[in-house]
Amino acid sequence: MDRGHRLHPRNGALKRPISLTINTSEAYLMSMNPLMTTGVNGIWTAYQPQMEAVEEKLRLILKDVIPLASEMTSYIVGGGGKRLRPLLMIISSRMCQSEGDASILLAAVVEMIHTATLLHDDVVDSAEMRRGKPAAHQRWGNQPAILVGDFLYANSLWLAMGLHNHEVNDSLTLACKKMAEGEILELFLDRNFSASEDDYFNVAACKTATLTASTCRLGGVLGQISEEEKSALEQFGYFVGMAFQVADDALDYMASEDRLGKALGRDLAEGKMTLPLIHCLAQVSPTDRLRLQSKIGLGESRIEDLLEVLTLMKETGSIEYSLSRAREFTRLAQENLTAFPDSPARQHLFALSDFVISRDI
Repeated sequence: MDRGHRLHPRNGALKRPISLTINTSEAYLMSMNPLMTTGVNGIWTAYQPQMEAVEEKLRLILKDVIPLASEMTSYIVGGGGKRLRPLLMIISSRMCQSEGDASILLAAVVEMIHTATLLHDDVVDSAEMRRGKPAAHQRWGNQPAILVGDFLYANSLWLAMGLHNHEVNDSLTLACKKMAEGEILELFLDRNFSASEDDYFNVAACKTATLTASTCRLGGVLGQISEEEKSALEQFGYFVGMAFQVADDALDYMASEDRLGKALGRDLAEGKMTLPLIHCLAQVSPTDRLRLQSKIGLGESRIEDLLEVLTLMKETGSIEYSLSRAREFTRLAQENLTAFPDSPARQHLFALSDFVISRDI
């Protein structure tokens, strides 16, 4: 990889097209991942005791907060989800030989921060469903959902401060700052037909990649590894987050509602200018572009509109293009793992980075 194009989450969101040239050979990268043939389920099994400890930590944290915050957060956290961020925290900690109570606490903290973003996003988007059941604001109202989201941000940072580690505080507060910026930037993307891929990547970097980057870096911070290794872990998490978000947005035009827990084509109905839509708008004829624009942000996903959009995306190759970008981000993530000696934990991180773009494809 051209080191001159290395991104660093601390330098802000993506400001220009990135170099996706990989110097490391594909054969070598594939050799790092013997788990590809057995699937990702074995990863969760390998860390089951730690993940159960994270669930218990979440339960204890929520037991000591005000009832409304506890009830609403339990509703979201108990609704499923991949627990990607806590798992990244646990595996990164093991690779850096920093497993313990602090890593369990921080795994719970990053999951609560993520939950706060879900509460806020669903209110802003007027979403009806989350993980296959009514969104929290549909049950408790907009004001309670926003306030509980605010509380989760504050409580999460307060819990992390109990470790008395400046690097931990710095990483998490910066991530929260960038995530809030991303929520604001995303407002300017909705139904913005002139939005560029760079605009989209800026939002994805802020809203998703900064938290996964921080999560992985924290495992290194606890392990007191070198700054170069911490940066490599942070870069790994950053590109995993980018791959996850791009693939997730592509899946909105591919997967079934019963598998993803959200309505197919919801982004189209909400006017979300995600990568498949931005690419499609740039590739179609002027006439088709006007037709496509008329179907964005209608507030509901009509099957006839969705089918027409999917036909255009198939003609322009927009979904496959988006998935190819997600795969490229995954390659960049995996390259950063070469900074660490081979170990089961490194193999697990490698396999997990593949999983985030193949989980429902």
